Amino acid sequence: MKVIKIYLSCLLLSMALLNLSCSQEINSKTNIPKESSSAKTRIALAVSDLSIGTHRLAFGIIEAGIGPIKNDEIKLETFFLQDENNPLLKETLVAEFQKWPVGNKGVYTSMATFDRAGKWGIGITYETPNGLIERASTVIDVAEKSLAPFVGDKAYPSRNITNAITNNLHDLTTDPTPYSPFYEYSIEKTITERMSSLILFASPAFCTTGTCGPQIDIIKNLHSDFSKEVVFIHVEIYENPADITGDISNASVVQAVKDWNLPSEPWVFLVDEDGIVRQRFEGLATYQEIKSALTQNNFITGK
Repeated sequence: MKVIKIYLSCLLLSMALLNLSCSQEINSKTNIPKESSSAKTRIALAVSDLSIGTHRLAFGIIEAGIGPIKNDEIKLETFFLQDENNPLLKETLVAEFQKWPVGNKGVYTSMATFDRAGKWGIGITYETPNGLIERASTVIDVAEKSLAPFVGDKAYPSRNITNAITNNLHDLTTDPTPYSPFYEYSIEKTITERMSSLILFASPAFCTTGTCGPQIDIIKNLHSDFSKEVVFIHVEIYENPADITGDISNASVVQAVKDWNLPSEPWVFLVDEDGIVRQRFEGLATYQEIKSALTQNNFITGK
């Protein structure tokens, strides 16, 4: 069986930086924020599946010689690149830093809306610890339609393997500390029985991004708090973890990952009782981000 390559754009993304002037629909002129003259700041995207619609845009900011920038929040601007001489400013947003539960890492996130397909520019502005203002930008491709199921789409009723088929949890997950409640339901069953669900696609042992282990720990904490209101499902990326033996080319991707057409890992989807995707997270999402989405979409009551 051919292996589907799973990757996350934040690891090896090409950083194309803009140096374009732009005009808005009003008479005044503005500029896409330019990188500093020393070209030392870059944006590292942590999402890859962007299309027309509203997306959780996640990215890191890396300054050469300093490392990741971890301000509480930064200014974010999005531009539609209708042509090189006339980029159109679309949104001015605040991106907040989401600290990951491991190490001293994290990403900035903001909900950005893309109203057409094509080339877009992302510009950021932030203040350095020594009080200087830094700017950087990059170019992204926005598709007509997402690869993975998008908000508002019907969830695919995959028949992922559960503990009803095998009593050995290590056949179901590469998590070194398997959590049995995650393997009680198939996605198909939650849809058929009209149960709201949180679905995590991740491979803790063979994650190409190094964030699947922390993500499954976050989902365990959410299950501890909200298991009475939501069904939690973990789908392992690979169906033959025992055969991989350190060589990912031996891996065989499970059918559910193919059903959902996932271009990266990890992914978290919130699916309501009607089987509709209400929110999705590509890459690591924090406890608070997911809890807020559960509350906003009426999966849980505010606590």
